[in-house]
Amino acid sequence: MNWVSIPAVIMAAVSLYVGFYYFWMYARRRLEIENLAFAVTCLSIAFYDVFCAGLYNASSPEQGMFWQRCQFASLCVFTVSVSWFLYFFTGFRSRIPFIIITAWLSLLFVLGLVIRNELTLAASRPYVKFISLGGISIIYNEMDPGIIYGIQYTSMVLIGLFLLYVLVYHYRNDEEPRVRPIMISMVPFMAASVNDVMVGAGVYPFIYLTEYAYMFIIFSMAYVLQNRFIDLHREVEELTLQLEEKVNDRTMELFLSEITHRLYAEIAGESSARAPDGGEGPEDMPAPGSGLSQDISIITNIDKLLNRSLEKGAEIVGAERAYLFMIDERGRLDRAASLGEGGSQEWIPGAAERALWENRHLIMNRHDAGGNPAGHDAGPDVRHSLLVPVNLRGKAIGVCCMQRPAALDAFTERDIRIAGVYVSQAASAIENAYLYQRMIDRNEAVRQQSVTPNIEDKMKKAIAFIRENYRSDISREGLAASLNMHPDSFGRFFKIYTNKKISEFINELRVIEAARKLRETSANIIEIAFSVGFESLPTFNRAFMKVMNVTPTRYRGEKT
Repeated sequence: MNWVSIPAVIMAAVSLYVGFYYFWMYARRRLEIENLAFAVTCLSIAFYDVFCAGLYNASSPEQGMFWQRCQFASLCVFTVSVSWFLYFFTGFRSRIPFIIITAWLSLLFVLGLVIRNELTLAASRPYVKFISLGGISIIYNEMDPGIIYGIQYTSMVLIGLFLLYVLVYHYRNDEEPRVRPIMISMVPFMAASVNDVMVGAGVYPFIYLTEYAYMFIIFSMAYVLQNRFIDLHREVEELTLQLEEKVNDRTMELFLSEITHRLYAEIAGESSARAPDGGEGPEDMPAPGSGLSQDISIITNIDKLLNRSLEKGAEIVGAERAYLFMIDERGRLDRAASLGEGGSQEWIPGAAERALWENRHLIMNRHDAGGNPAGHDAGPDVRHSLLVPVNLRGKAIGVCCMQRPAALDAFTERDIRIAGVYVSQAASAIENAYLYQRMIDRNEAVRQQSVTPNIEDKMKKAIAFIRENYRSDISREGLAASLNMHPDSFGRFFKIYTNKKISEFINELRVIEAARKLRETSANIIEIAFSVGFESLPTFNRAFMKVMNVTPTRYRGEKT
């Protein structure tokens, strides 16, 4: 065996392994068709290396001609598979050039295998190639390519230049240039191709290097695919965290809703006991559909929650006025919310202090103006007052005061029990709202520490620019340069400020505009995709699906 064929066989084995591995990857995730293209690329390289080993060991012109034909056929497959890999990986704006490349090379593939005369290989001019490197001789049979294979060589050079344009275009327009390793690998590959052309033309004696340079292509393509997988994994982790936050928020809402449902159940039980006495029955109490559960469960603003809780509590016991006092950081009672005003209420804080420290309810009838005990002859400002401690896990955290006009019945023990049920359940809701608010404050503090006023101003300018120019090509580097920032730093702060990557933010704007056009116009989907700034239909479809959770075609069908 010719010694130069040994490395070729080893590299064929490596390429074959990688190819089958990515076939397996494609079988598991059929949406990632670039894995299939890469697998075919690896297999074509493996076969090319095997054919090279066969050529190096060819002992006759006929054997050499056979292996050369196989080499040219595998080069066609390699060029087609690489082309489609770059199309799917970069999301190039048009599929037509790649269809033309496939059709043209398929034709040359068939012609190269069917035509067996001077048009493919010059069988009349066989020669024995003799190369001596470091005292080691390499001898094998080879023939000059004919017109068809010459056209194939020229075609592959032109296709290579086009693919280089695709890489450069994607590199310049992608905010995270993932194709950089492939561009770098093109340097040794093109150098090896030039070497092979010179060796084949007899300019100087040397070995062919393309089979070795293929390894750079394989490793670079595998590298960018693995990086994309890692990026997808990171995005999944980020989405998982966001989902957890949403689940936590929804859990809090459901928890608050459960609190109020239990509250109504207990109130209904208390109120049903009134009916036999001629008092109010369940029909006189607010029903669960009155909106308390819905109102309180969705409120995370502390002030709104306190006022809404007070309002609903007053509604339940038939109070006209109500006050909520909460213990502050100093351990003192402070008015947190109030419902209804009027008259002099200076005595209420003192009474609330008493109810708090004694940790029991108080029923008081006093005159608003003077604070003196009032009778029926004291006028319309006489109030019936009920003060109930707000307890959480056995600890008093505040006091709720409710007042009825003197014209109504005074508060009874039943009112006390009903009010006690309500304020104890509302206390849990208030505590959770405080916890939620502290979480929001903490997150905001972290964000404020990261995003200085100067950075925030730059992010606002960037967002304004993107909103006006999202249909055009916007690069991270260009935006960063306009704001006098490093691209990596700009991308990081943009993510902190908007919770979105730059590309995600731009695509979301484009998708929203595309959705509007799908609803309001009859333009075809391709026209709409290009009009809003997308460079290819596959990229548009993926972005639309990610934002709208439905394909553009189905979206248009649903909206018609």
